[in-house]
Amino acid sequence: MEYVFGTKKKVEILKTKGEYHTNFIGFQQIIREYPDQIITDSFRIVKHYNSTEDAENNCYDWYEIDCHNRYTDKFTPAKPKIDADIAASQDAICELDELSDGRLNELEDAACEIDESSDERISALEDAICELDELINGGTNNE
Repeated sequence: MEYVFGTKKKVEILKTKGEYHTNFIGFQQIIREYPDQIITDSFRIVKHYNSTEDAENNCYDWYEIDCHNRYTDKFTPAKPKIDADIAASQDAICELDELSDGRLNELEDAACEIDESSDERISALEDAICELDELINGGTNNE
């Protein structure tokens, strides 16, 4: 069924087209789903004022309507893609976290090696200073 909303001389109109005639009365709600949005039209039938068929056996009905409200939902159709994008982002963050933890461990190991190497060098320097002191002062303490 196709629905076309419009105006005619400041009066809101609904035209329906389909395989059969419609018989709307009172308040109606039409929900149309498209790949990128869901459109919900709510309205009140004031009167049904025309019906016809064409050569292809399509049935047309015209209604005067009021209290028309249209709600367009673009979030619901996009939600699966948004959820997939969020999951992919979370996976990427976890992978980066794992990579950074590995890199952080490598940096910590390198810092420890540098620290150990510095300790060995300082000990070697202290030993050399002591040896020089013994050579210069002949092993005596000048206090």
